[in-house]
Amino acid sequence: MEQAEAAKNEILQIKRKQIDEDQGATYFLDYTQRFTEAHPVANTHVINTTLDPALQAAAFDAVTQGCSRIDKALRRNRSGAQVQAALVALDARTGEVLAMIGGRTYDRSQYNRTTDALRQPGSAFKPIVYAAALRSRAYTLASTVSDRPTAFVYEGGTASYAPNDFRGGFTNRDVTLREALSHSLNVPAVRLAEEVGLSRIAELAEECGLPRPRPYPSMALGTSELSPLQLASAYMAFADGGRAIRPVPIKYQRSDEYPSSGPSPTGSEFVFSPEIAYLITSGMESVINSGTAAKARRMGVQGAAAGKTGTTDRDGWFVGYTPGLVCAVWVGFDDDRRLGLTGAESALPIWADFIEQAIRLRPELGGQTFRRPAGIVSADIDPATGMLATPYCAQHFSEVFVRGTDPLSD
Repeated sequence: MEQAEAAKNEILQIKRKQIDEDQGATYFLDYTQRFTEAHPVANTHVINTTLDPALQAAAFDAVTQGCSRIDKALRRNRSGAQVQAALVALDARTGEVLAMIGGRTYDRSQYNRTTDALRQPGSAFKPIVYAAALRSRAYTLASTVSDRPTAFVYEGGTASYAPNDFRGGFTNRDVTLREALSHSLNVPAVRLAEEVGLSRIAELAEECGLPRPRPYPSMALGTSELSPLQLASAYMAFADGGRAIRPVPIKYQRSDEYPSSGPSPTGSEFVFSPEIAYLITSGMESVINSGTAAKARRMGVQGAAAGKTGTTDRDGWFVGYTPGLVCAVWVGFDDDRRLGLTGAESALPIWADFIEQAIRLRPELGGQTFRRPAGIVSADIDPATGMLATPYCAQHFSEVFVRGTDPLSD
């Protein structure tokens, strides 16, 4: 009795949960609950999720440290607001959600930016444009397109759109599709989309799991809003040989009716051939090896890696993948104020930090090369024309093609 009375009279000590104890996993739990509500299994009493605790911790560390670096940079630029970020990592073969960070801390904001924040992806949308071009079989990565100031007319000639690159300028020459993709040149992307057909671009985007964009020339530069999870899901088609796989947070469920059942089907179909997936992957390898995301290598990312930066005035993106792991990172402000940093400056360092840790924790998610389909051939190309090189060409480089679509010899 005395012990009970003493316990009653003791002042209750409430210990606030430390934010690092959660490591952002509650965002994933909220997403899983919504998923199970949308794909119910009757009388479920056990759910085994796909979350990898070690990768979740690595993602939390990468976002926390990356946002702290950005905060310091923005304070130097006299902006006192706190930046936000989202990260989602998917198994490239199954679509299983291995890690999810919906914001800097769940304690302060339960808003899951990975699933619910709809933002313009900028140039991170461009691989869809290039995939549609290759799917038409009228283009190869060696095809050339003009990168000169251009006004694109639409709405029956009553409106025009004159894009330039994020920080201005043009190369003022014809460039190959590989160069245009790796250096994220805007005019070639819009020109290519117009030539292929804006409706074809919109159709492929929808097939890859994105909201169908409105068919305006600016669509090619990622002006239609989407979530980081949607964009990561779309990149699954490039990482998994052309197969569009929807993300899933559950490995299996147990219920009275189904002792051990897998997750409900979420979509898995080929939207383009494995050869096209390989070619776009090769183009996005150039983004990391020598293009707008080249700093990823300096940050320690090794082995096979492909991806694309995305930049708008308000958002920074990087979406990339290894042979076994797809990861999307978004950086921006909740109030939609101007970020003023490129995707390479804001999102890429978080992505590279996470990928480097993830491959160290789970080496099977990495690899030295991407699987090359049998229908791919190589040829030496004249960089000035995009055609097959001859002994008279002063310069040449090796390019890859789908068998039967080689360019004419110059």
